[in-house]
Amino acid sequence: MSDDLISLNLDENIIRIAGAKNDNGKLDIELLVAQSGVPSFFESETKKVFDESLSSLKKIISLYRLSKKRFNIVIPDGFTYSQIVHMPRLKEKELLSAIKYQADQFIPMPIEETSLDLEILEDNKNSENILVLLVAAPQNLVERVQNIAEQSGIYPESIENELSATGKFLENFYSPQIQTGSTIFINIGYSYTSFYYFDHKKRLIIDNHTFPAGLSVFLREAQVDINVDSEKAKNLLKTVGFAPGSSLDLSQFLQPAIDALSSELQKFITALMAKHKASSPSHIYVYNLATDIKDIEKQIQKTVAIPTGIFNPLPITKRTHAVEPYVNNLPAFINVIGGCLK
Repeated sequence: MSDDLISLNLDENIIRIAGAKNDNGKLDIELLVAQSGVPSFFESETKKVFDESLSSLKKIISLYRLSKKRFNIVIPDGFTYSQIVHMPRLKEKELLSAIKYQADQFIPMPIEETSLDLEILEDNKNSENILVLLVAAPQNLVERVQNIAEQSGIYPESIENELSATGKFLENFYSPQIQTGSTIFINIGYSYTSFYYFDHKKRLIIDNHTFPAGLSVFLREAQVDINVDSEKAKNLLKTVGFAPGSSLDLSQFLQPAIDALSSELQKFITALMAKHKASSPSHIYVYNLATDIKDIEKQIQKTVAIPTGIFNPLPITKRTHAVEPYVNNLPAFINVIGGCLK
């Protein structure tokens, strides 16, 4: 393993680690790890959950000899607050003051209890404004993330959310067929879903929306309506989902969940068209835990009438030994891979 930055995605109920880089347009992955079934680190602040999460992380760090490595940590969108805004071109100190003044518009907590970060996405010298990504998280959550990293023996060089990490992945590897227009990427997490609006010409995510409904909603519908346990529900979602022709018509039970997601998506698209004076996106891609819901992309396409597919990086990925165990599930690693990139 080289000394390049390694990415740790502390997600809900799963830990992912990646070491990857852009090798002349090809995704070169040296390390890829996923450990599922870990405690929900972000939903409980108990010592028991922290210790169990730490134990799982330590085992991975030891197994892959990653102690004392430089890490970037990626945390879920659902536990952060993000906004992409145009700001006047100011000196750094003035820009920070202006952002803190505006932060209360999207952060539902006192600013003194918040860790706030900014990333300049676009700085057009011919414009008076710059495009800035603002990311905020509860200070106590950031401290817990730093503590678990340090106690596991790694060096947390930076912390970002999935929006930021996905943005880097797309800037490096997404090449739309047309150079105008836009694409929407849907990051389906466990308890939340994020929409990212990617502008083809700028090659940037320029708008976003996160709402509290993800894979767990689909699991709950399957589990309650069919009266099965959680493991059986997970298996049914992955193998049956919205696929036609199955002996079990699972889609009828999942319809409320897909209707809610599609309604949120349609509102997002309508708002985008008004805000950016743009036409409807040319394509939609789903990824992350979307691969745990069979044919969800087809159901979304049916509902919103926009071509929709799984965002799978396999065609641009070198088939290294690290990739092979996860070759059928690479869309679940977009966020953690993005955390490795510049």
